[in-house]
Amino acid sequence: MLSSLVAGLNDRANRFQAATKLAHFFGCAHFFVLIVDCEIGVLLPAPGFPQTLPNGKLWLDFTDSCAKNGQQQGLLPFPNPDTLQDAVGFLGPEQSVIVFLGGIPAREQIKPLIEILPILINLFTRELVEFSTQARIDLADKAVTKAEKLAATMDIMRVHLKDALIEQKKDKKAIEDLMQKKDEFMNVASHELKTPITTTKAYLQILQKIIRPLENPSAGDFIIKANKQLGKLTTLIDDLLDVSKIHAGQMVYHYAEMDLKNLIEEVVAQVQVTTQTHQIMITHNVSALINGEQHRLEQVINNFLSNAIKYSPEAEKIIIRSDINDHTVKLSVRDFGIGIPFEKQQYVFDRFYRVQESAKTFAGLGLGLYISAEIIRRHGGTVGVNSDAYGSEFYFTLPVL
Repeated sequence: MLSSLVAGLNDRANRFQAATKLAHFFGCAHFFVLIVDCEIGVLLPAPGFPQTLPNGKLWLDFTDSCAKNGQQQGLLPFPNPDTLQDAVGFLGPEQSVIVFLGGIPAREQIKPLIEILPILINLFTRELVEFSTQARIDLADKAVTKAEKLAATMDIMRVHLKDALIEQKKDKKAIEDLMQKKDEFMNVASHELKTPITTTKAYLQILQKIIRPLENPSAGDFIIKANKQLGKLTTLIDDLLDVSKIHAGQMVYHYAEMDLKNLIEEVVAQVQVTTQTHQIMITHNVSALINGEQHRLEQVINNFLSNAIKYSPEAEKIIIRSDINDHTVKLSVRDFGIGIPFEKQQYVFDRFYRVQESAKTFAGLGLGLYISAEIIRRHGGTVGVNSDAYGSEFYFTLPVL
């Protein structure tokens, strides 16, 4: 009877069922054989037995104690973590362990099984080696198949990438040509507009002298408004011309030694006359000798102040200050207006860039800050902006002599 039950363990496909019958022969519920996996040096269920055991840590501790002491008795979970069964384990050949669940047979009772156990362990170990070898072969086959598919995909991607690079070069060249033509058009158009604007200004000045304000006050108001609009148009054209000069490398600078403190005071006085809505406050102004082009630096400060007034319509003051730190002077203009979202602050000095939130409300081409940044860079300085919900602070730095 025992021989036929043991013989049933030869069939790996039905091994666990045969092991259960063998366990019943010894008055137990289940029978397990665990052998050492040589690759990882850990006791694992032999092929044909359940490979996943509930609460593996508890099983591992039990089999380790059995391997050390030759025999171990206790409780083990099976077939689920909540079902604990009486368990006894015995150390077998080649550091294998046999475990009986649901009963405690005496060692003398299972002596015939232990005597033929070396043959079973040899069978199980050979199967494990064969299984591992086949698993490696299957894995290698899959890896080769995946590698072939990956290589084919990479070849296709390489072709597409090559085509994309060719198209990108064509697109880049086309964009460069378009940008060059656009700059040329802006330059020509700006120069062409200069003449009629100058003529119109002259006619308005003559008209202003001819018309007597007391006889026709509304006409005088219209002339003032027309002059103001012409001033805005002149500023836009000057910006377009400056951009063209920057890209053509034709922006001329006449550097001279000057005190930035005096320059700030002059520009603030000029801008303050043009606005009745804001008070421009100089909170701190240091004497700092710099080497610069006065007209261009005035242009930058004027732009910062004009923007501060423009984008803070509900505020009443603008703060400007200068400080020296490590042979560098920093000028900053602080407004109390709408602010700039953090993710868009890095783009405000780009050409034609306008913050979407304010573009619909405030007119402009988005060139003033771009030109200002280029002027400061040509002076060996830097520009930047800090902004929050309470307003913005634009600043530039310049080296001090």
